[in-house]
Amino acid sequence: MTTLLTFAPPADAPGATVWVCDERACTALTVASALAVLFAPDETVVFAPGETGAVSETVVPLPDWDSDAGLWECFEAICAAVRTGGRLIVDLTYAPGPLPFVVFLALPYLRALKGVTIERVFYGARADRAATELPVHDLTPFVEVLDWVGAVDGFLRHLDAADLAELFVGTQDRAHREGRDPLPLLLKPFANNLVRFTAAVRLARPTEAFLAAHLLHERFGAVEHEVAVDLPALRPLLDRLDAIASFGADESRLDRALLARQRALVRYQLDHGLVLQAVELGREWLVNLLVLRLGCDRDCWLDRDLRHVVSRTATGAMLSRQRRPFEPTDLSERFEALPDADGIASVWQAIGDLRNDLAHCGMNEQPMPVRVIERRTAAVVAALEALEADA
Repeated sequence: MTTLLTFAPPADAPGATVWVCDERACTALTVASALAVLFAPDETVVFAPGETGAVSETVVPLPDWDSDAGLWECFEAICAAVRTGGRLIVDLTYAPGPLPFVVFLALPYLRALKGVTIERVFYGARADRAATELPVHDLTPFVEVLDWVGAVDGFLRHLDAADLAELFVGTQDRAHREGRDPLPLLLKPFANNLVRFTAAVRLARPTEAFLAAHLLHERFGAVEHEVAVDLPALRPLLDRLDAIASFGADESRLDRALLARQRALVRYQLDHGLVLQAVELGREWLVNLLVLRLGCDRDCWLDRDLRHVVSRTATGAMLSRQRRPFEPTDLSERFEALPDADGIASVWQAIGDLRNDLAHCGMNEQPMPVRVIERRTAAVVAALEALEADA
């Protein structure tokens, strides 16, 4: 159901006017009357500032819009008048004082609370001058700016690309429906790679995350341009997305550059609250470091047998320092010859303890408390960074 929300006009409102909206004209007494003809909503709700009386299905009195308490009552009354799951067309033409601001903030609130869809937001030019036609300004893109701000923030703070991807896809779909020329072509692929990047980081798949970041960075300028056609003010905001460019790479040969990129991804996971993932990837990063430091064939760094031998070597070094029996490997002597062998063995033990506790979901007799896990993980990641710096 589509509902038109509007405000009662003042007593001195002008007579019939030709209102122009979406390049369509309609002669009517008010903008709301014109919108009712042009968009055919299922119902209209009129807010009446300064009026008293009972609330009806079509008229909602707003007796006090001058005091702080009154504005909160207006906010609640506006929200209460909206049905759950409906579609809204909003006319702010005759909203007095601070009420346009109150309504504007109520819209995202209603979308989150009641699942409504904001179809359009309009404001009609006041007929305070002689004119044969008056425009109805479409303010909907300004509501979308709030959506983009929240979506970009969700991606940067919480590594959640769902809302952002939906906005990119929606922008491209709308442009195709409107037959825009030229049509945006890169927004959907960009959205797909955003989702791919976040999923790869969350699943600790660095190679796929780096490839997605590479593709995102390559297309970033063109995507910014396509979005700016609708919302030019978003350029500074979208610039922040390119912070992941440092992860971009389309090759996966193990060298110092790839090692640095992987280690940076471990920090990135930890900074975004992905503690388990940081522990898992941090452990594998330490194996990669040892592949290079122990002189193994770097072209075979993904070979299962090689990684197993390197892991056994580190575990043997850890057990040796605990005066416990172990079986040395062909790499054990090389390991002990490393200048920071003790430090590597210590980090290997710390990250192994964390990994085991996390893998078993704390289901043992002495599980680590969450705060301890977070603190120790932060210490391990710092130790990994120190190992790389000293290599």
